Amino acid sequence: MTLPDWYVTPLHPSPPANPLLDWLCDQHSLTARLEAAGNCDFAVEVLHQGVEEARTDEAAALDLSNMEPVWVREVLLHTRGAARVFARSVAPLRLLEKSSLDLQQLGTRSLGELLFGTPNISRGSLEISLYPAAWLPADLRQESCWARRSLFSDGKLHLLVCEVFLPGWPPA
Repeated sequence: MTLPDWYVTPLHPSPPANPLLDWLCDQHSLTARLEAAGNCDFAVEVLHQGVEEARTDEAAALDLSNMEPVWVREVLLHTRGAARVFARSVAPLRLLEKSSLDLQQLGTRSLGELLFGTPNISRGSLEISLYPAAWLPADLRQESCWARRSLFSDGKLHLLVCEVFLPGWPPA
């Protein structure tokens, strides 16, 4: 399998066309934008939350050794009754308890709501890439899905958030 080839958004050699590029480059809350696009019909479906080994690209982004244990949360973001975005959030397990963010108790609450509602959270640069189909949930696997990721930090915890736009989204 080929790993994603992450580029800071303005430096990507062949980015997708608009309107998708506009969604990928938007620095604001994806939750808020999805809620608006879905006429406030928005839901979070938790697929998985637990401890795993960091993937190679995640370990590099978080400055971890390969196979270091990380906390992972995978969700689907739904609007208008359909899954629109697959999101995978990863945090170093050893730093999770030092943070003021209570990530393990999110349930179906949007992570974006928490991150953008917490004043001491900073966001790093957005990076974009095509996302490996094999990393998507089995029933949603498709080639050519674009993703964005960025690093959020509260000074103690670094949280890598990756959001994959599923086929048919965003609307034109």
